[in-house]
Amino acid sequence: MKKLLLSLMFVGLLATGCSLNSRNVIIKVNGEPITQGQFDKRFDEWVGSSIFAQNKDAVKDPNNMLYGIFKDKVVNELIYDKLLEQEIKKRNIVVTNEDYEKEIERLSNTFGSKDDLNKYLRNKGISPAKFKELTTNQIKVSKLADSISKTTVTEEDVSNYYKKRKANFSYPEKVRASHILILADADEYAAELKKKNPEITEEELKKRVDQEMAARKGKAEAVLAEVKNSPRDFAKIAKAKSDDRTSAQQGGELGFFARKEMVKEFSDAAFSLPVNQISGLVKSKYGYHIIIVTDRMEAGTYPFAQVKNEIEQTIKMQRQMNIINGLLTSLKNGATVEFVNKEYEPSELQKMIDNGEIEGSEENK
Repeated sequence: MKKLLLSLMFVGLLATGCSLNSRNVIIKVNGEPITQGQFDKRFDEWVGSSIFAQNKDAVKDPNNMLYGIFKDKVVNELIYDKLLEQEIKKRNIVVTNEDYEKEIERLSNTFGSKDDLNKYLRNKGISPAKFKELTTNQIKVSKLADSISKTTVTEEDVSNYYKKRKANFSYPEKVRASHILILADADEYAAELKKKNPEITEEELKKRVDQEMAARKGKAEAVLAEVKNSPRDFAKIAKAKSDDRTSAQQGGELGFFARKEMVKEFSDAAFSLPVNQISGLVKSKYGYHIIIVTDRMEAGTYPFAQVKNEIEQTIKMQRQMNIINGLLTSLKNGATVEFVNKEYEPSELQKMIDNGEIEGSEENK
């Protein structure tokens, strides 16, 4: 089941996230500015969420075709953002506290509870402030769509959607587990040492990395012994000693997850453990894990009643997106777009794409 639904599908359309006085104006849309700061922030967000995140410096190389592709995408998105902002303001669309609380209640019900929703957001690294911004933007765009054409979804629409896409609502075997992590990433530690001491020799570097990794393994073994000696205190020990501070706040709780959602070493151990049995040390690229499985869920299909509301919202969002896409086409055709910085003109971006080369990514070597 798609946990985040499509409730946040519009968020990129409005989340400019940068003040207008931040840097030079690069584009004007109907006389209103888009700044270099807004572009840079959105560009970094796009690259950071892509498969090229580890090579973002290479992607930012003007000779890299990917730079031109991302640049073109961000420019168009920012222009559409501005057009939507202008239309929302023109139609006097606002989001009240009641609107926001109603949406939070709907999302909480979809996830099971407000605690489950908050846990999901923490795992995804979305702060409460960012979530409020994204949700508020989604509500604005939803209201804008409804101001153009009220979106309705019938019982038959929902039933037919489920029947045609029943396979989409299946889920694999899952386990619920908690863990304690003692970080022991040799490559990461070596990089830290090199950054602090660029002149360090390879021999000295290896020696210090080996010593540190041995110390961290010793720490993990000591924590494991403590857990084995007092298994009922697993959550308490996790809160105090796990290096995964996000889950540590929940006593190491990770919730239910499928095998493919974790690194192989972790999944292999978790899915082989009986319920309430504590693992030995499990080494992954992150370090040493101590795992306890607290529940299991066999593979199956979510019943219609459980996903009915989610499907209804999904259909509504899809229909609203079609309305918004039509509106954007109309607004763009009637807009005055001035490229203050000529580097952002469509013709210049196309030249960059045509003349560039894909570099800096293992996937393309």
